[in-house]
Amino acid sequence: SGLTNSLMSTLRKQESTGPGLKRIACAQVESAIRCLTRQAGQGVAAAKAIDQARAVLALIEPDLPRLTVRRERAILSRLNDGLVILTQPTLLVEQLDRRYKKRPSDAALATAVKALRKRWASHTPSGSALSSKAGNFNPAIYRLVADMAELRGHLDSWPVDEVPSDLPPLGLRRSYTKARKLANEPITAETLGPLSEAITELASQLAVISKACPVMVKAQRKLLSRAADELNSLQQSRALDKALRAELGKDASKALPTGKSIDTQAAACLGNDLADALAETPAAFMRRMQAYWTAWHNSAD
Repeated sequence: SGLTNSLMSTLRKQESTGPGLKRIACAQVESAIRCLTRQAGQGVAAAKAIDQARAVLALIEPDLPRLTVRRERAILSRLNDGLVILTQPTLLVEQLDRRYKKRPSDAALATAVKALRKRWASHTPSGSALSSKAGNFNPAIYRLVADMAELRGHLDSWPVDEVPSDLPPLGLRRSYTKARKLANEPITAETLGPLSEAITELASQLAVISKACPVMVKAQRKLLSRAADELNSLQQSRALDKALRAELGKDASKALPTGKSIDTQAAACLGNDLADALAETPAAFMRRMQAYWTAWHNSAD
């Protein structure tokens, strides 16, 4: 299904850009709805699909009416908040298991790890089902699915026929500029989240237009995806630290010594990936993308 999904979520050569982007956004929202209604425990997959729909909206945003964009952004923001609550326990348990494969030697820390694992594990996949076997209904999931259905309804009214097809989507430059600006600033507790989101969004957008020049676009996307994964992991690691400190209370300073600054941690896990992926100026990046785009649309096959 990964391959089908990638085919569904890339622009095809023979389709106009506007309708193509609309098709991809619709497919992603429908995929998110299926994740939450058909099988329990698919919250993380639903969140990824919604992230991809948001990335497509950012690509086409400059061509849509401002009111449409504002309406869609408001729904996506609500969905994001709800999906974070739904998926956070799963992600934190994964982080906990990665960090503490063995029981910690510090007794207070071992107790805290056990308590958090038990608390988060109670949010099992069955807790993220629309309705349980006993017939109980999950209102949080219902609200998310209702918002997704509303968003899917709105997508049909996107006026996309006038979106130009002879150049890459206009939102691409905006996303690249934003990612590059954030990447060039020191990483702090306040900027880590926005940077991670901006990089993830840009990587998703390059996936959407990857057929224009698979070799070159894929290489850049790989660097961005790797950087996004590292930044997401760093965010989860910090969330885990926060939860452990709260659980440990006065024992926190002994069991969990203060680590390095976020900027230092980020620099260590990112290496040169982000700097290499965002080395060009926005103007140079768009010139290169335009060259791929034109060659792709003019090639015979």
